[in-house]
Amino acid sequence: MYKYLYKLFFFIFIIDSFNVYSQYCVSSALSNSGSEIISQVIIGNSSTPPLISCNGYTDNTNLQINSFLVGSSIPFTIYTNKCAGWTGGQNTPKACKIYMDWNNDGDFYDSGENVYTSFIPVYNWINIFSANVNIPQGTQCTQVRTRIIYTRTGNSSGMWPNSFAIQPCGFYNYGETEDFIIPIDPCNNFDIDAGSDSTICYNDTIILNPEIVQGGNYQWTPNLNISNPNISNPSIYPQVTTTYYLTVDSTANFSATDSVTIYVNQNPMISISSDQTICNGATPNDLLTTNIQGATYSWSPTTNLNSPNSFQTSFTSALLDTVTYSVTVNLNGCLSTESVNINVNPIPTAVLSAIPNPACLGDDIQILANTSIPVLRYRFQFNNSNSWQNITTSNQWGWGSVNPVLFSNITTTTQFRVRVREDWGCTTGPWSPVLTVPVINITPPPIIHN
Repeated sequence: MYKYLYKLFFFIFIIDSFNVYSQYCVSSALSNSGSEIISQVIIGNSSTPPLISCNGYTDNTNLQINSFLVGSSIPFTIYTNKCAGWTGGQNTPKACKIYMDWNNDGDFYDSGENVYTSFIPVYNWINIFSANVNIPQGTQCTQVRTRIIYTRTGNSSGMWPNSFAIQPCGFYNYGETEDFIIPIDPCNNFDIDAGSDSTICYNDTIILNPEIVQGGNYQWTPNLNISNPNISNPSIYPQVTTTYYLTVDSTANFSATDSVTIYVNQNPMISISSDQTICNGATPNDLLTTNIQGATYSWSPTTNLNSPNSFQTSFTSALLDTVTYSVTVNLNGCLSTESVNINVNPIPTAVLSAIPNPACLGDDIQILANTSIPVLRYRFQFNNSNSWQNITTSNQWGWGSVNPVLFSNITTTTQFRVRVREDWGCTTGPWSPVLTVPVINITPPPIIHN
């Protein structure tokens, strides 16, 4: 009996294919007794009336569905149920697929035409499937044939054992296929937007951001300073202003081309004043960099600087430590940075040596100051009578520029010390450790005459 029912269904579908299916293949359940059904489909704002009947195939191509724009998405909501009064198949897995014939070639087998698959099997009679299907750029038809299939995936015959195996054509034991016509507008209008022109700085990198075409093949030219010319969003790093051309081939074998220009601003060319070496407590010379019209300046750190936002700045006070100053020059958003070192010498120290040491009565003593850094000023003192006196008397402070100095005609044990400084205006170092030069007084023995 079932054999004759299958033949009858097959005969009906073959005859009906000249009307309902047109050039499209047959897809339907062979057995409707107790089968799962699609009770209602909502596409955008359009809806089929709720049904409770066993239909192996339902032709909804006369349903009035509002059109959708190329590049937008189509929302689907699919409600399922069972035939009234039948309870078999409750624990059998079920799945749903949606197919759309984007290129209007009479089948659903082209790349991208299986637009939805319910990956997780469901077991209830009443299920709801939801999908948002993106309309590919370059869709070249005004009416897109759409097919929804809901069926068991684990029946006794092993037909279509999982949702991936469901095909847009053929017969299956339980379930329903429904066809729709969805208008797409505008048609025959494939454009691509390569993105907005941008301005970058020399040695910067930017990511191109064109319009995304689902399934499209991308090609950027020229193949110059680009990470990958065959992807949608390559990184580019042009050294000069460059126009990149984008060609996209759609899944419907149509092409579109657009361009985007990347303007490259050169970083400002700057120079900076030379490094300085100063004494501790001295004030450096002004810092200076290239004066560029329209540029802004930022010196860092701002410590001790009078004008940290100018191409030239003086110092507000002396420096006690070495500092590196950097200047960043901003011209039209492009930056260049240079730096200058202000090397601050430590406060100088000294130790003394004397020749001869010890000395004989009446010797002239050469006193030498050995300094931690080169200096220009020395203040030598001696003490042989419980008070310190300047050796150099050319000025009231006892400072001189001669080293070593000569202490003449030493007559008694004498102490010496020195202070040093790099030059006038620099911090004076501490007194050196005291150097004591003893005097040896040799008295010749008396001459005895016999």
